[in-house]
Amino acid sequence: MNLSTKQEQLALEIAHALGDMESLQVHRKFVSTYSEDYLRNKLTKALAIPESQIRKSRGALYTSLVVGYKHNNGR
Repeated sequence: MNLSTKQEQLALEIAHALGDMESLQVHRKFVSTYSEDYLRNKLTKALAIPESQIRKSRGALYTSLVVGYKHNNGR
């Protein structure tokens, strides 16, 4: 994946803000797929949620906000 310097910096910034450096490849994929404004909006939302209300991790919450959550109800 060939990212611009700006995209790489954004991926690093997001991963660092979320304390999610182990998922840097995922963040790189996101910056190559989605607009910076969209990702920053989702990052702001993920960072605004109190830690006590996060089930898995802030990184997982951010990912679900970016890609959306589809609830199937077993159908």
